[in-house]
Formats: sequence, C-alpha cells, structure tokens
Amino acid sequence: MAKAPSIEKLLQSGSAEWNRMRKSGQVATDHTGATFTQLFSANTDLSGLGLIGSEWDRCDLSKVNFRDADLSNAYFHGGRLQDCDFRGANLEGATFEKLKLLRCDFTGAKGLDDIEMDDVDMDRVVGLDGEEAPPPPPPPAQGITAFTREQREKALGVQAAAALQGEPVGDELPPFRPQDPPGSLFFRALKRMGVPPLWVLDVPGLRPLLPQRLPPGSSLETLYREAVKTRLENKKPAADPAVVDRAQKALRMGAKDAPVAAMYLREVGVLPLFRFSAAQVLKGALREEVEVDDLTGSIDPRTTGALLELRLTHEVVEHLQEARRRLAATQLYTSLLEAGFNPENNWDEALESSDASMELAQLATGEDRNALLEGFQVFAALPDEARLRRLAYLAESVTNLELVSRLPEGMEPSWLTGPETRECHEREMTYVQSLKAEEIPAKVAALAKEELGVPEGEVPEESDGDLFVHLRCDVCGKEKLIVQSPEE
Repeated sequence: MAKAPSIEKLLQSGSAEWNRMRKSGQVATDHTGATFTQLFSANTDLSGLGLIGSEWDRCDLSKVNFRDADLSNAYFHGGRLQDCDFRGANLEGATFEKLKLLRCDFTGAKGLDDIEMDDVDMDRVVGLDGEEAPPPPPPPAQGITAFTREQREKALGVQAAAALQGEPVGDELPPFRPQDPPGSLFFRALKRMGVPPLWVLDVPGLRPLLPQRLPPGSSLETLYREAVKTRLENKKPAADPAVVDRAQKALRMGAKDAPVAAMYLREVGVLPLFRFSAAQVLKGALREEVEVDDLTGSIDPRTTGALLELRLTHEVVEHLQEARRRLAATQLYTSLLEAGFNPENNWDEALESSDASMELAQLATGEDRNALLEGFQVFAALPDEARLRRLAYLAESVTNLELVSRLPEGMEPSWLTGPETRECHEREMTYVQSLKAEEIPAKVAALAKEELGVPEGEVPEESDGDLFVHLRCDVCGKEKLIVQSPEE
C-alpha cells in the first residue's frame, strides 16, 4: 500500500487541494513534528489539527486557520503571518522568533503565558493581552470621498454646473482602489495609453495588451519578444537553430544578454545546456538593481525569470523581501495617481481611508511617512510610461522570485568553479546531489574511490565542513565528484 503523502508535500501543492482533501476526510489529523520551510500558503484550513512541535521556518502564511489546533512547542522562525486565526489554539511552549505578525487573532488561545516572543514585529494583533478586537476598518474610499477637500469642492462645482445646464451628472473622479492587484492597475493604465509599448512583452505573466507589430531585428531581446508575442497569440514559437546556438553560447560565456538568452530558450522549448556558467552575471545583475537606493526602483523580470528557469536559488531568495517592498510602494503610488492624487495635495487623507493602502504603506516604509512621501515625489515625477514599466516589471519579478523561493533546497550548491570541471559532451553535467563527508561511504563509495582515491567504506580524511558535489553527464552517463571546501 502506497504511503500517504506528508502534510509538507500536500501543502506545497496548494491550499485548494489540501482543503478539498481535508473536507473529504482524506488527510490525517495528527502531524506532530511536521517541518515547513519557506512555505507560501493562503486560506489553508489547519483548524483542529495536531501540530505539536511543528517547525515553520521562513514561511509566508496568509489567512491560515489554526483555530483549536494543538501548536504546543511549535516553533515559528522568520517569515510573515498575516490575518491568521489562532483562536482557541493550544500554544503552550510555542516560540515566535524574528517574524512579522499582522492582524492575527489569538483570542481564547491556551498557554499564552508560556509563549516565547523574540524579535517579533506585531501590527494590529488581537488577543495576546486579553484586549478586545479593534473596530472594523472604514470602507475603501470611493469616488468623491477619495479626494481632498479642494478636489471635492471643485468636482462638486463641475457637477452642479452640469446639472444647471441639464447635462447628465456623472462621477468625475475615478475611485481610489489600492486593494486592486498590480495586474489590474497595469491593465487599466495600459488601456489608457493606447498603443502598447514593446516592453510589455517582458511581462507575459500579466497578460498584457500586445503590440501590433515589432520592429525588425536580430538581437536576442527582439527574438525573445517575438517568441513571447507568438505564444500569447496562442501560437507555438519556432526554434531557430542558429539563434538557439547563440543563446546557449551566451549562457556558457556568462554574457550580458544571458538573461534574455535563457528566456528565449524557455519560450521555444529548448533545454539550456548551461546553468552555472551564467550564474555570476545573472546574480550580479539582480544585485545591482536591488542595491539602487530607490523605493520604486525597477527589477528586470527577464533576470529573475532566467534565475527561475535555470533554478539558480543560492543568494537569490534573500532579495525577495526588497522586491515585495518596492512593489508595495509602486502599487500604492500608482493607485493614488490613478485616483487623481499627487504629492502636493493632501494625499494622506486617502491613505488613512483604506486598510489596503495602510497595509501597502506599512510594507513599503513601515512607520516612516517622510520616506513614503519622498518616494511618492520621485515616482510622480517620472513619465507615465516609466511609472507603468516599473509597476509591471516589479510585479513580474516578485512572482518569479516567489517561485524561486519555493524550489526545493539543494537545487544549486554554493559553488562556482571553472566550466572545465563540470562539462562533458559540450554541456554542463547535471547536478545530482550535495553530500557531506560522512555520507560518502553509504551513497557514493565507488565514485569517491575512482574520483578522489578514498577507500570504499571510509570517510574522506580532514574533510569536516567540505561539500562533495555529485554530477552526471546526461549524454554518456559519466559521473564526477567535486570537492568544495569552506575557504574556497
């Protein structure tokens, strides 16, 4: 009889499938000692489950129902818990460390006196000190209520004049909708722009309006965009052998156009023969964009998409929070400008009127209103198309980085040696696994003897802290074992 999948595996498949199985009674209720790493989950029903001693490392949980669950001795470390329901849960001996608690409800939870809180950022958390729940937030600002006093008076004057002349009176002011996802803001702005610019093809995940024609060209960027346009028109992009060779060479050489090379290969369905060769240039490009001191600074989705396509996770996930912060600021500023606000009028009146806008502001700058205003001033001074491009690029990049963060650990070891050590048949050998010295006798004893001269059954001498990287050629089956020392 096949072994039932663990709760860790089930939750990685999505909350909808988990909730369906939970409702039909197909999952167990006791999950003592379960371990979750970098889990992203929303609207998951974990109520009443036995989660004793469970570990939640760097998890991003939104609207997860822990009601009446047994979380005694559970350990939450890093990450973010938003709108989670802990009412009636057993939290005796639980630890919350270095994470964000936003609008979570602990009313009636057991063992609150024994909870250990260490470096926890709490915002609108209910029930930990027996306080009553705060009043519900005001409804989102709509129409005239979304504007400053000066704007309202002007709009009402226009409407009164129209009424006196017997003309129909409409809502002259667009609503303030910070609760809308970035894709909706992007689509509305793109419709107002008229002719879609070419760069919209860099964000296929947002399903943009497509340019009618592309200018001729033979660069990898142009050919990548042509392939994206073809796919979004429900056609299959054709792979040009000469262009494929150029793209593979760009990856192998770590060229500046390595990001679009990887994305072109993805669009035409060709397997990249080189992953690690392009790692340094891709991670360097991402690092350069993240280090720019700009609250709404763009992050190229072709770079983050290439990192996802090539499964280069090492030193990448750490930039996800900065990308989310920039997207929150850009989303907030875009919705304010869409509704007619700008940094010179009383825009914070609208900010205070919407719980969604307050949440975006908190994620963008915390409690620093001066930084929020300065960022708004910089963003508002940009041309319309530049602002829209930043919103679209950040939205696509955040999605890519979130997907990178969900890849299994060990997809990429932290080594970048010369290509001659890991190539065979004019391609990079496939990464199989990373091993510690004590694992060598049980897993790759024969290979260690052949490659490193280690007698079978013995542990390599003086190898404490070393990492042994196991590679295999997909063409001939040849295997290698490369040693990476901590000082390398």
